Amino acid sequence: MSDRILRHPFQIPVDAINTGELLNRVIGWAKTSHPRFITYLNAHCINICFRDPAYLEIVRSSDLVYADGQAVVWASRFLKSPLPERVNAGDFFLRFCRLCSSEDLPVYFLGSYPGVAARAAEHIREKVKGFRIAGARCGFFSPDEIPAITSEIKESGAAIILVGMGVPLQEKFAYQHFREWNVPVTWCVGALFEYYAGLTPRAPVWIRKAGMEWLFRLLCEPRRLWRRYIPGNLSFIYKTLRFRLTGK
Repeated sequence: MSDRILRHPFQIPVDAINTGELLNRVIGWAKTSHPRFITYLNAHCINICFRDPAYLEIVRSSDLVYADGQAVVWASRFLKSPLPERVNAGDFFLRFCRLCSSEDLPVYFLGSYPGVAARAAEHIREKVKGFRIAGARCGFFSPDEIPAITSEIKESGAAIILVGMGVPLQEKFAYQHFREWNVPVTWCVGALFEYYAGLTPRAPVWIRKAGMEWLFRLLCEPRRLWRRYIPGNLSFIYKTLRFRLTGK
C-alpha cells in the first residue's frame, strides 16, 4: 500500500497511525470489493511473534497492523522507531459502530464463547441507532462446521467482519479464510466482544491512559493471565533492551 507509513520496532512492521486515521481507513476499505486484513500488536503479541513464525508472517503480510498496547508505543520510541499513539478498539468501538451505521455498513461478529458475540452485537444495536448486524457466531466450532460458517459469512452481506478468538488463533483462522469470505474488511479484535457483552470489565480511563490496563486485567483474572503479564512482560522488556543494544 502506497499510503502506509510504517515503523519497524523489533523488525516487525507496524502502521504509524492514530485512531482517526485507522477509522477512516477501515470505513473507506469497507466500501470497496477488495478483501483486506487488519490486526494489532501488544506486548503479548510481540512475545508470540518471537516463537511462532507462522503468526509473525501473518502480521507482516497484513494490510494494517496497529499498536493496541501502550507498551508497544513506549518500546517503539525507545527503539527509535516511534509510533504516534496507542490505538485500542475498546476505546473507540462505539464511535466505529456509529460510523458503520451512518454509512450503512453491516458488521459480522465472529468469536468468543457461545452467545457472547450475539450479546455484544445486540448491546451495540441498542446503543447505536441503525446499526446493522450481518450475523453473529461464537468462536468455538469443529473443522466440519467451517464450510457452513464460510457460506453464512459470504451470504451475510457483511462489509466488515470482526474476529475475536485470541492471539494467534484468530489471526491464523481469519487469514486462512478471509479471501474466501470475500468481505471487504476482516479485523481481528481479541477480547472486544467480552467487554461489550458485559462479561469483562474495562479498566477506568485514567488507568488506560497510564498504560496500566494490563495490571487491571491481571487483578481481575489472576489465575488465567498471570503467565501472560508477569513473565510475559519481563520477557518483553528483555527483548526491548536487547534490540536497543544489538538490533536483534
